[in-house]
Amino acid sequence: MKLRLVTALVLAGGLLLSVSGAEAATPVMDGKKVKVLKITGTSGVEEHDVDLTGTGPDPIDCGKPRCLRLQFVYKPAKGIKGGLMFTAKWSTPGTDIDLFVGEVGKNGRATRIAACASTGPPSEKLFLAPSALRSGRTYVMVLDFFRAVNEKVTGTVEMTSKSTVAITMPAKAESVKKVNCTL
Repeated sequence: MKLRLVTALVLAGGLLLSVSGAEAATPVMDGKKVKVLKITGTSGVEEHDVDLTGTGPDPIDCGKPRCLRLQFVYKPAKGIKGGLMFTAKWSTPGTDIDLFVGEVGKNGRATRIAACASTGPPSEKLFLAPSALRSGRTYVMVLDFFRAVNEKVTGTVEMTSKSTVAITMPAKAESVKKVNCTL
């Protein structure tokens, strides 16, 4: 009887570990099963104006508590030709949260491929056309609490066939990197 109980506990523990590992896996955005990914978090008190001097670290490398990170694999299913719309939304107009996108290399480090960093309305959007992305590669969305006080932010990545960004900035980035970014 004790042996069965121990065996049952060991099996249950193994099942729990396998479920936890599966949940920790990097999601694959294919446009059919997975069309939208979402992350939510709250900042502490953050102020990083020193970064404007060019002496601070690249935000693509930052993590908690300054940044939220959402990593995923871009692998469109057969027949899906969508690009990616990245959105960050928060509630306080004076808060400055910046949006960065990077491609993660085999070494686990990200290289910045796009950014939307402005001050203004409590949201930012960035669109990457399919031609700016490579199927099977891992990407990361980074939400940087550049200037924020206990601000809640929601970030989404959505596979879509067209950009809904009306105003773009900067124009050079759009033509070179196929990036659309809100002001």
